[in-house]
Amino acid sequence: MKYFITLILMLTIALNIQSGNNRSASTTKSNLNKVYLKALGFGGQKFTKKSTGVWKLNNGITIYSTDAYGSHIRGYAGPTPLFIAVNEKGKIVSIAAAQNIETEEYFSYVLESPLLKKWNGKTLKEAATFKPDAVTGATYSSTAVIRTVNATAKSLSEKK
Repeated sequence: MKYFITLILMLTIALNIQSGNNRSASTTKSNLNKVYLKALGFGGQKFTKKSTGVWKLNNGITIYSTDAYGSHIRGYAGPTPLFIAVNEKGKIVSIAAAQNIETEEYFSYVLESPLLKKWNGKTLKEAATFKPDAVTGATYSSTAVIRTVNATAKSLSEKK
């Protein structure tokens, strides 16, 4: 009986921890803020929200949240949401990682690598099929980032 109670207690704790992490990521990952603007290279810029997950900066750059296009793509611990900045010519200017629930230690390999810059200068159509190498030590996370950028770019290029 005590094993059964212990098992129920452990499951309850695990579910609370997991749902807490998911709530935390989903409430902030789609909100453009100073941190993400700075990570994208546009700190201090004024912006207007165009629709859910889409913002337009005063300099003509459009920023897209990948939530609508890649939330089904999983890394090691869950989705790897991103913000993708696209210029008026439809070329990617920068990509920044949004809050996620990946293991910090391993996701830092992705952030410290040149992976997020690999798409800079590519059109959305080119970015949809571009497959850079995954980051050693963070294969699941970096593969999810690659697939998320590909899915988002594909969807956006089909809309234009």
